[in-house]
Amino acid sequence: MINLTQDQISAIEFFEENFNYVEAFGLFNLDREDRISYKKGKKLVDSAILGSKKIPGKIEFYTHEERSFIAAAYNQGMNRKSIVNEFVKEFGKSHSEDSIGQKVEMIKSVDSTCSNHRKFQFRDMELLEILQDLDFNRYSL
Repeated sequence: MINLTQDQISAIEFFEENFNYVEAFGLFNLDREDRISYKKGKKLVDSAILGSKKIPGKIEFYTHEERSFIAAAYNQGMNRKSIVNEFVKEFGKSHSEDSIGQKVEMIKSVDSTCSNHRKFQFRDMELLEILQDLDFNRYSL
């Protein structure tokens, strides 16, 4: 039997109660404290399901919330360094700063306002869909 603290139990309950809402609308619509609680509950549930060890050879991809964060920050005019710094504040070091920066450069390659930017091979179709939801005419392959 696993002994959980009241704080952990509350986080798990918050995660379960808000799972569908976050899947539909993303974490951005929650207050900072609620996002922290949601993420804590998600980690606890994931660790209970998958065990405490990461699956060997599993590649960690960006979540929808992480992609949305980067896309929204870029669309609001933030530069690469600011986006990386804010991402790390929001999500911790779930990805390297270079990886986050590469997402920003990838966005620039499909941004019609950055015509002189070098083109990257854009392979993140979910990110493109998020960008097009923000401004369909501005972002395209």
